[in-house]
Amino acid sequence: MARLSHKEGVEEKGQRTVRSTDVYLPKAGLKEAAVCKKCHLVYQHKRWHLDEKEAQRLLADAKTNKGVCPACRRMEDDNPGGVVTFSGDYLREHEVEILDLIKNEEAESRGKNPLGRIMEISQEENVLTISTTEDKLAQKLGREVYKAHKGELHYRWSHDQNFVRVSWTR
Repeated sequence: MARLSHKEGVEEKGQRTVRSTDVYLPKAGLKEAAVCKKCHLVYQHKRWHLDEKEAQRLLADAKTNKGVCPACRRMEDDNPGGVVTFSGDYLREHEVEILDLIKNEEAESRGKNPLGRIMEISQEENVLTISTTEDKLAQKLGREVYKAHKGELHYRWSHDQNFVRVSWTR
C-alpha cells in the first residue's frame, strides 16, 4: 500500500523503518543544547559534534543540559558496538604499520562521527583485538587494513543488536 508523505508527491511503500535500534541513542532525542560531561561532545541540531569552545561555554552555563553521550555510555557499560580481530604471522611482522593505520582511520572517522571510537586495544601473541563504540567503525577498520595489506576479511553482523564481529587474517 502506497501513501503520500508530508512532502507533496513523494510516495512511500510499506511501513517506515525505525532509523536506529541502538539502545544508547534516545528515541525522542535530547533537549538542545547538551554537552557530554566526560568527553565534551556537544549535542546540537540533533547531532553530536566536537567543538571545544562551544563545549566550554555550555559547561559554564548552569542552564545547559549536561549528560553522557552514547559513546561514553557504551564505554562505561563495556558494551562494544564492534569487535575487530586481526591475526596471523603477517600481523606480527607489520604490527606497527597496521596499528598506525588503525589509529589514523579512527582519527579520520571521528571527524565525521565523533561517537565512533576505539574502546580498547589488546594483544595476545599474534592476535590483535580492537573493540569499538560503533559497528560501522569496526567494519571500516577491517576494510582499510584489508585494502592496505590484503589477506582474508570476514564480517558477522548481529543486526538486532547493532553489533559486528570483524576478523582479518594473513
